[in-house]
Amino acid sequence: MSAPSPHGSGGPAPRRILVTGAAGFVGGHVLPLLAGATAGSTAESAARAGDCVAGIGRGRSPRLPDGVTYAAIDLLDEAALGGFVARFRPTAILHLAGLASVADSASGPGQTWRVNVNGLMNLVAAVEAVPGCTFFFVSSGEVYGSAFLAGHALSEAVEPLPRNTYARSKWVGEQLLRDLLPRIGVKLVVLRPFNHIGPGQDERFVVASFAGQIARIEAGLVPPCLEVGNLSSYRDFLDVADVANAYADLIGRADSLADGSVFNISSGQPRTIASVLEDLRARARVPFEIRIAPERVRPTEIPLAAGDAGRLHAATGWQPRVSWDAALTRVLDDARARLADARETR
Repeated sequence: MSAPSPHGSGGPAPRRILVTGAAGFVGGHVLPLLAGATAGSTAESAARAGDCVAGIGRGRSPRLPDGVTYAAIDLLDEAALGGFVARFRPTAILHLAGLASVADSASGPGQTWRVNVNGLMNLVAAVEAVPGCTFFFVSSGEVYGSAFLAGHALSEAVEPLPRNTYARSKWVGEQLLRDLLPRIGVKLVVLRPFNHIGPGQDERFVVASFAGQIARIEAGLVPPCLEVGNLSSYRDFLDVADVANAYADLIGRADSLADGSVFNISSGQPRTIASVLEDLRARARVPFEIRIAPERVRPTEIPLAAGDAGRLHAATGWQPRVSWDAALTRVLDDARARLADARETR
């Protein structure tokens, strides 16, 4: 379909949206929204005639919605990245790429800094070719760190006090972009999602780990004993579909957002890890015991981490739409399906 003229029709101009980390967990949920392949999009986030959506990532091409292109590009490959951005000329960039595991960042801090900061610097250099675009930087609610010791849901007005390598790399990324993007005429919007769960998440993350263990116990592949870490902590969980909708809604409003805007993406309803496990246990098809595994216990745990998404709601009307019951069912069903697929391919 040819793009409508932004002058002749009077309608909104088509967009060229680039998603980094498109082969990852969240990329698989946000690409269909941006391409208009998912029902329920708002008027602002819905795809326009002539829109182009492209994804890049280190992995092989994921299952793509119609009309979405993909290129395997590592952000540390400056030449390939710069060439792609110059050719595609995005009007908006959703930067999902990066190492996202707090546990992995603790065991491999050097790689976390290389990917999350050096890769980001390479992307900024590439974006110099497309002044006027909007850069949506996916940071993390983890940046608040020690500020969570206040014991309540935090708003964007709170100064981040990151406590781990992953969170520090995201906070440094925010500061780098605030320094560098104004010089090249690129608008910055910072997104701070809190814990999100859903189909496709790997087992480095707590809810996916529980679900994967339950699926293996149900299949008789392991003894009926589920290993856990800290269970008393309160965390703010969202279904990944709600996070993807928030990203799409904000991209749809790129022109109206102020440069340097920051948005929490959160439920504001913290739950204990113990309660999450019990909710999954109620859905399990067989009984199992629970064992605390010392290697799963983090030494610097924050008792409560939750975010206030009032600013996002005011800007877009966004609020979580996937119920907790549905979110957990989606995660557990996905773990069972992936296990079944893996056994069939052996």
